[in-house]
Amino acid sequence: MKKRLNRITPLLVFPLLLQTTLANAESCEETLKRVETLYNNTVDSCRQDPASDCSGLLIRGTHRANPAKGEKWDVWNPSPKAKELGTFAASWMRADGISYEDPGMSTQNGYIITPIDLVREPETAVHVYCAFPNDAWTDYRDDRGCGNNKNTGQTEAVCQAMAPPIINANAWVAHFTKFNNDRNQDQLQCGFNMRNPMSSKDRVDAFRNFMGARQVINTREFQTQTEFRLGNPKDDELPILAFFYSDQRGLNDALANQRDYKDKTGKDRNVIKIDFPRTPVSKATFSCARTTPPPAQQFCDKYIESSTWIRREDPKLGPDTWSLEVVPTACGRAIKDDQTDRMFAELYNKHKNDEQWRQYSINGGSIRRQLVCHLAATFDGKPVRNKPEWNLEPKRPYVDQAKAIAQHCNPY
Repeated sequence: MKKRLNRITPLLVFPLLLQTTLANAESCEETLKRVETLYNNTVDSCRQDPASDCSGLLIRGTHRANPAKGEKWDVWNPSPKAKELGTFAASWMRADGISYEDPGMSTQNGYIITPIDLVREPETAVHVYCAFPNDAWTDYRDDRGCGNNKNTGQTEAVCQAMAPPIINANAWVAHFTKFNNDRNQDQLQCGFNMRNPMSSKDRVDAFRNFMGARQVINTREFQTQTEFRLGNPKDDELPILAFFYSDQRGLNDALANQRDYKDKTGKDRNVIKIDFPRTPVSKATFSCARTTPPPAQQFCDKYIESSTWIRREDPKLGPDTWSLEVVPTACGRAIKDDQTDRMFAELYNKHKNDEQWRQYSINGGSIRRQLVCHLAATFDGKPVRNKPEWNLEPKRPYVDQAKAIAQHCNPY
């Protein structure tokens, strides 16, 4: 009889354990609150440790494997390149001027990593090895992705080991902007070392310098993410806070990642939507996943018919001012607010490395503001979007929408 009871007991206990597990699963609203709290926490340190330990969002955009192509991987585990380097890449954003417009790498989904101060046993935290204010092509660097980039003719190191050492935000910005007209600018930057055996104070200072440098260049580099290298976790042990998607195209993959993660680890993680900032001065917003997709949205196959650099005289900017003469497609002229990001991305990807664009790229969102103004403004009863050509000048300063419209889309 005793043996029989021992066999029955697990069957009786299992439903109780299951109920306990389900009861302890975090609701999406609870996850959402944690994400928003981290994003809006703008401390410059976490007591004696760097601000990354308790604030901001560590984000990695992901692509799912395609079995039809023979691909097989789990998005939360280190890639072959990460295993080679001993680290993996992620970006970091926060509400106080450390922002970017999308997850990067043409992704619309991914995951948010739990920061060190929120990790609880039996999970193991991942540690920041180095922090770059801008995407730094770290897969091509030595020293765990933190050092010299093999694509450049110069020798890069962590900022503290550069000659002379770069030990504050102003020095980093001076070094970075020295290469403003170099297509390899991002690869020529240095990252701030964050590894042991550095003291806690040195790590706090290094991360403050990272934040300060990014805040200076954020308007200009809004289209580019920050980049960290983090120590690889063991397989299936990455402490994920939530899976996310950034537009409807990424929802199904985010839900599939959530399902696969539960199957592999037994852990429930919620899916949230991140609406990334639309301008350098705006903030991200967050919401729980919509599991019922809205009606399919119609996008333009192409937004820009043509775009060409010309020189022209401007009463405020002077003679021989570089202007990007843009001719939108018929579809591009008809878009609403929800597609301006796509239209600008098409223009940005075509011209981001042009000397004319980079020369004045300190103005960051200026060209985007002018483009959106052309879509939004009406002068003398005529929609500006119907002009045959739109002239966008990178030399113009970034202003808010109201001022851009008041100045007929030609801010100065």
